[in-house]
Amino acid sequence: MLHLLFMLIGYLIGCFQSAYIVGKIAGKIDIRDHGSGNAGTTNMVRVLGKKAGAVVLLLDVTKAVLAVMLANYVFYGRIAGLEGMELFPGLLTGLGVILGHNFPFFLKFKGGKGVASSLGVVAMFDWRILLIVVVIGLIVLITIKFMSLASLVAFTTLAAATAAMYHQQIAIIAVVWVMAALGFFTHRSNIGRLLRCEENKFSLRKRKSGKS
Repeated sequence: MLHLLFMLIGYLIGCFQSAYIVGKIAGKIDIRDHGSGNAGTTNMVRVLGKKAGAVVLLLDVTKAVLAVMLANYVFYGRIAGLEGMELFPGLLTGLGVILGHNFPFFLKFKGGKGVASSLGVVAMFDWRILLIVVVIGLIVLITIKFMSLASLVAFTTLAAATAAMYHQQIAIIAVVWVMAALGFFTHRSNIGRLLRCEENKFSLRKRKSGKS
């Protein structure tokens, strides 16, 4: 029950929609009515520019990190240095953050796609896996220039690396695989555009329309 409570707390923290708030402050807009309609970093860059996008990225990563730190401290009295099943409460809380980010109740469950928040959770989970995921994701982004494809590859890498490195911790693998599955679910429209060769490439320059 305590684990579920912290997952709920994580959900409420995840409902802090930085893209929505930054859009209202910086551009007087609802970011979900512009560009791809996604409340996330990529759409923020395309609509309001890279500075606004950087703020959103930082806030979305930070809220996940803080939520996991809170769970770790409550359950084990420390925020880092955890291993084995000690990682489970923080991961479950982090999953709650991602759910809150993707499906915020006060915005009719229309939020972001959970990429930045997932990175924040992984940062508190295992820095080795974070490094692998970021490097591979960046290689795909730089060479192919599709942010959505880079994100999908990153989620796949996350699932595979966790299964390889934590093969004796089924509960941990299960939570991480749910995170990866959520990543694919929120990118389902991107997958369709990629298959139809209609996806737009990523650029740091502002653009009033685009899919991300």
